[in-house]
Amino acid sequence: MPKPTLQQDAPIVIMTRGHSGSRVLAWALQHLGAHLGAIDAKPTGDIQDRRFTRRIKRIAIARMNGATDTRATQAQANALLRKAAPCKKWIAQQSNTNHLEHWGWKFPETILIGPVVERAFPNARYIHLIRDGRDLAFKEHLTDDPSRKLGKALLTCAGALSDPPHISAAKSWAYQEQVFRTFAQTIPADRLCRVRFEEMVSQPTETVQRCADFLNLPMTGACRDYLADKINPAKIAQHRENDPALIAQVESIIGDELTANGYELTAGSLAST
Repeated sequence: MPKPTLQQDAPIVIMTRGHSGSRVLAWALQHLGAHLGAIDAKPTGDIQDRRFTRRIKRIAIARMNGATDTRATQAQANALLRKAAPCKKWIAQQSNTNHLEHWGWKFPETILIGPVVERAFPNARYIHLIRDGRDLAFKEHLTDDPSRKLGKALLTCAGALSDPPHISAAKSWAYQEQVFRTFAQTIPADRLCRVRFEEMVSQPTETVQRCADFLNLPMTGACRDYLADKINPAKIAQHRENDPALIAQVESIIGDELTANGYELTAGSLAST
């Protein structure tokens, strides 16, 4: 019988925009027994193989600069696979195991390269974590930083390079969600689990149980304990702490994307994306 290839794996890939609660989700999944390459010394929950994450960022930049045709996507997938092989070995070493049935990664920039991940891993399992874009409009993330190559490329694509921070961050969120929604339409529904940050915070055990069922992993006491310790309900709708006039500006820019994802606008707001 032929030896299984890396491309036949079904990695767990968390698709999200940074600061959407993916740190808690990634650690919760690790407490379920998934191996995502997160380490205690780096509480972000991001995979800590920098060779792999640098490749993700380079591919994301290339795609935002227009390298999205079939030939480019295949070349990018091959490059990702070359870094994924040593990455999987690194995760196994970190996890002290030789058998990685449930492995994958959380790294927010991955949301920008869905077609590449799918080409590299046609059995990949995706968990899409979304948070209210108004919250993210008032948070800083690398994908909103024009001094960085990836941030500059993304903000250029989003038409937000010269906007004030709360508007550029809002447009960045909307752009990334639109990119993912386009990609999600191309993959089977049984390989995609959608999670809302607000549900994870208000009903943490039930929400993570749904993720566990999706991944065929049993709920664990360690995961329940982690959720009980780390969940902070006060983080729901944090944007309300800001100036209502600024919130109205954000809603006027990304209102359509907010409503498309099930978020209600402030009374009287007009969406004009």
